[in-house]
Amino acid sequence: MLESAGFATVTARDGLEAVEKAFAEDVGLVILDVMMPRMNGYQACRLLKTEPATKSIPVIILTSKDQAGDRFWGLETGADHYVTKDADPQGILELVKRVAASPDARRAREPRTNSVDALYRVNELLDRKLFETTILSEIGRVTKSLVHFEETFTSVMEILTRVVDFTVGAMAFVEDDDLDVFLLIHRPAAPSVVEEAKSRLMEAIARERAGAPFTKVQARLFSQASGGAEETVLGGFAAYPVKTNDELRGLLAFGGKAAARVAGETEAFLATAANQAKIVMENSRLFERVKGLSIRDGLTGLYNHRHSMEQVAQEFGRVGRYEGGVSVLMVDIDHFKKINDEHGHQAGDFVLRETARILKDTLRVVDSLGRYGGEEFVAILPHTNREHASQTAERLRQAIAQHAFRVGSRELHITISVGIATYPSESVDTPGALIREADKALYRAKQAGRNRIA
Repeated sequence: MLESAGFATVTARDGLEAVEKAFAEDVGLVILDVMMPRMNGYQACRLLKTEPATKSIPVIILTSKDQAGDRFWGLETGADHYVTKDADPQGILELVKRVAASPDARRAREPRTNSVDALYRVNELLDRKLFETTILSEIGRVTKSLVHFEETFTSVMEILTRVVDFTVGAMAFVEDDDLDVFLLIHRPAAPSVVEEAKSRLMEAIARERAGAPFTKVQARLFSQASGGAEETVLGGFAAYPVKTNDELRGLLAFGGKAAARVAGETEAFLATAANQAKIVMENSRLFERVKGLSIRDGLTGLYNHRHSMEQVAQEFGRVGRYEGGVSVLMVDIDHFKKINDEHGHQAGDFVLRETARILKDTLRVVDSLGRYGGEEFVAILPHTNREHASQTAERLRQAIAQHAFRVGSRELHITISVGIATYPSESVDTPGALIREADKALYRAKQAGRNRIA
């Protein structure tokens, strides 16, 4: 049929011979069956579409395999068209004429000077696909075992070092006008190298994204570098955008000498890995956000009552493993009802938020602060005995007393009362008893005139 229509044809008995003849002859179109000896049509097509010398040759798969999975896999190998043998012969001929007249077919007829060891390349291709599938599978498994974003991010980037041995790696997340950037230093690098990587990353994002500048940009830096000479030159940079409907949603980037050598199949794979990495990391970020909403007080952003009580129980259980015990401070804003009555509930909410901020800023990083309820707060102080807890409580009391709360044009001055309880102690044998003793101490501070600790 093809010869009678004016086409010159070359035939091959199997996929292996087809690949060899595609290199040897000036063919402009390949028609492949699927079920063939030595090398099937899927393998032959994938190999033709992988080799630079033959990847532009259009491929039609013509087969009796007509299931949805067959069609999907045929097109996944890179075939340009997938046709079943029961199709109208005239329709097949028209398809061949149309494809043969395409620019790709004309370019494909240009002479090829190199040859290929087909079996060697098939084995190499299969091995590479297995490697890539293993990497993607490992990235996917991260989300099943880790929920904290920092651990997820560093684990995924560590997996990607098996593909490109970068110095500085990064993942950027784009949400409307917000940009979150996370960087990982994998090899010792001078600060100038890290800054250059950040600068190149922002340039890559700007190239890929249309629209107004970001209104909010956040960047966090993690490091896993250990030993070795510090790199003083970035050396190279490669970026792989993640887009949805042509809109930038994320970007995976690598900086370093190895990044300058990324090309060909590795570059194509990293473009795929960028999507997988972004999905896994984004799931972890969303999980942390949802978890944060479930344990945070909506007004102050502090831990809520339930989570604070869980933390008291956890610290209570740790006592005995370290010196100093654990202390709890119950903090109450004095005459808070008067603020609401005289200035309104919006003023009351402002005072609560501002008080929460001051208390949190005054405590140590290892301390935990929660909203116990109403105008009461609970501070949990690990590794803290009664004397040090009293010193902390006094710092809190003074910080609030010295602060001017500005409500509209008015300036308010408020005070707090603090109750302290410490474990180990004779009156405390459970986490609930620790809270109860701190609450009793707070009541005594109130009874004694407020603006004091007990």
